[in-house]
Amino acid sequence: MSDTISNKSLLGDRLNKIQREEQMELMFKGKNIPLISKVTVGREKNNTIVIDSQLVSRHHAEIHKIKNEYFIKDMDSTNGTFVNNVKITPLKYYRLHKDDLVSIGKANIRIVAYFEEK
Repeated sequence: MSDTISNKSLLGDRLNKIQREEQMELMFKGKNIPLISKVTVGREKNNTIVIDSQLVSRHHAEIHKIKNEYFIKDMDSTNGTFVNNVKITPLKYYRLHKDDLVSIGKANIRIVAYFEEK
């Protein structure tokens, strides 16, 4: 909050304590996966999100939280990674936004937001 009269009041103090920060999650197959730092996507079992499909590379893509922004990087996969039906450039970071749809093979991952109490 900026310096206002309410900021220096009891109400202002209480409002500052309950500030909420928007966080992002991935929704995949009905499950929400918090996007805290790095999420890997691919066919191999050691990925955060495992997609069992021949259309998906072993280590297909990575999704990163960098400061308060979210990015996806295609790891030079064979069939590519799509954000909102647009193929992204391999090995380059692409900024994600709330409600973006990431498509890898025939699987879709939705970027959703939630609020975290501070």
